[in-house]
Amino acid sequence: MMLWKRFFRHWRGPRLRVRSEMQRNLAKALLWLAAIVFLHVVAMVQLEGLATDDALWLTLTTATTVGYGDISPSTPVGRLVTVVLLYGGGIFILGKFAGDYFEFRRHQYDLKIKGEWRWKMREHILILNAPINHSKQYFERLVSRFRVTEQYCDHPIQILTTEFTSGLPQSLRDMNVVHYHGRPADPQALEAVSAQAADIIVVLATHEGNATSDGVAFDILHRLGELGTQGKILAECVDDRNRQRLLTAGADAVMRPIRAYPAMIIRAFIAPGAEQIIENLFNDEGDEYKRYDIKLRLRWDQIVSKLVISDIGIPVAYISARDQRVVSNPRPATEINAQGLLIMVREGNRVTTDRIREALAVLRHDSCHR
Repeated sequence: MMLWKRFFRHWRGPRLRVRSEMQRNLAKALLWLAAIVFLHVVAMVQLEGLATDDALWLTLTTATTVGYGDISPSTPVGRLVTVVLLYGGGIFILGKFAGDYFEFRRHQYDLKIKGEWRWKMREHILILNAPINHSKQYFERLVSRFRVTEQYCDHPIQILTTEFTSGLPQSLRDMNVVHYHGRPADPQALEAVSAQAADIIVVLATHEGNATSDGVAFDILHRLGELGTQGKILAECVDDRNRQRLLTAGADAVMRPIRAYPAMIIRAFIAPGAEQIIENLFNDEGDEYKRYDIKLRLRWDQIVSKLVISDIGIPVAYISARDQRVVSNPRPATEINAQGLLIMVREGNRVTTDRIREALAVLRHDSCHR
């Protein structure tokens, strides 16, 4: 019974009924063709005294209009049977079968373009929803980041969204992306995109400035849980007060929608937690990244260790005095010539340039006496 229900759900819908009708027509034509071939082979064996393999050879070469002429019916009755079965029926049905087959293939292609084809993927990247603005450009950037990431460069990618009603843009199809047209909160749509077999799932906020997107994300996460999804799930959250709700609902990671930097999503899967650090760069709460204009000629490892020990913060980069370039995470033994430091400072820790100078004064003194 359950198998029948799954079959019914799979084929329902006007366009899928058309597809099913095409398949039935192909099956009927194939059965008729097989019956005609069988009857003609039997007739040639009985009426013409041919061996079975010769009779089959004659039937196939005649039905396909190849007509080598090496074997042919010689009796009037055998010729009449050939005319009736093959010329009157076989060639016609074969032509109809070919026409129906190409029409079926064209219909399949149309379903794939319109997002109505079930791809039955496994271990794929599944993206649910689409940004309300500039969806095409965002997906191009996001997919391109997946494609240059070693862990996910070969993963199939599918998008489930109600966008792209006229078909997925060619630029995305060229990147081997497919889509399914449907609502991500619809259990049947999630089943159609094999959400339960996906390797990773990204739940995007449809509107990065509207907290109602969090309610949609919560509903989607609940549906994914019902399907028994085992893949890692990242959900975008507009309102920070909803973060814990989304984590409780099944998300492995939650982050704000930052459309300009889709690579943050990939970092959340490769190095869980890294997205939180990067996200803090865009937040005025919690730890802050501050710039301090101070001239230095010291080793980088000495600067880092001294400022950390002095409870000032963690230096993450320096501004080169030579070309004003920001140099992040240099090698420990690098002798830097800086005119400023970028330091991650803990919330509530009041750090001034004078305090940094005082902490590094001992290092300057030591370097002068070496």
